[in-house]
Amino acid sequence: MTNNVSNIDRHIAVFPFPFGSHSGTLFRLVRRLAADAPTVTFSFFSTPKTIESLFSPSRNVPHNIKPYVVSDGVPEGHVFSGNPEEPISLYLAAVEEGEGLRGVLKAAEAEIGRRISCVVSDAFLWFAGDLAGEMGVPWVPFMVGGAGSVSAHFYTDLIRETVGIHDIAGRENDVVKFIPGFSELRLGDLPMGVLFGNLESPFAIMLHKMGLALPKATAVVINSFEEINQEINQDLKPKFEMFLNVSPFNSISWSSSSARPSLDSDKYGCIPWLDNHAAASVAYISFGTSAT
Repeated sequence: MTNNVSNIDRHIAVFPFPFGSHSGTLFRLVRRLAADAPTVTFSFFSTPKTIESLFSPSRNVPHNIKPYVVSDGVPEGHVFSGNPEEPISLYLAAVEEGEGLRGVLKAAEAEIGRRISCVVSDAFLWFAGDLAGEMGVPWVPFMVGGAGSVSAHFYTDLIRETVGIHDIAGRENDVVKFIPGFSELRLGDLPMGVLFGNLESPFAIMLHKMGLALPKATAVVINSFEEINQEINQDLKPKFEMFLNVSPFNSISWSSSSARPSLDSDKYGCIPWLDNHAAASVAYISFGTSAT
């Protein structure tokens, strides 16, 4: 971020996806931006549980990030069935139409005294782009996954039309070579909701709508860096107005006494260890959080 931008008073609305590691990852990016642009106000809209977790006193949140609570959609006294998609479905039902979000947006504008000039959201929340469009401001969706995940959802219709969605059971090991950016891909390695799983679930529908909405964004930001998926990045860049890799986030830590990041957080010596290995000789495997 350049100095001339950081000195302009702006008001940015931030909408995380309040499940798994999504909200924390976007919050880390917003903290970095808030530290670099202290005159910009970031209004962070999320569920009570997420706000309580991210804005605890021990986190020393920059003064220019303001929390605002939105409904999680859970009825009072509701007993969950154990289906991991149930809280997601309730949340989407509460916020997808946008009426509740419009109310908290107006409340934030009134409190801050500035109109919102940009909407930053988790890419899953495709409807945030519609809100930004209504306000006539840029929409910047942030994808917690990498370029491969963006590509799979962007090409969902192409994949479904080419492979078919009927009688797909047992075809997980089929290898296809028609998806741009991939030399070949095993169908079972596609994200759930593209071909496999309940394609009519609110979660799968959300991901499909996301893939259709991303080309309308002012910029698509992803939690990766270009060297990992160069071919996919080269394919996707012309599809979007701007396609930005902004990781790795694990190089950014926060001290207890300052809101600004420190870049010396490699306390286990991973970087020197990696430097002693040949290129492409180390495999990194992550089991995720809620998607284990």
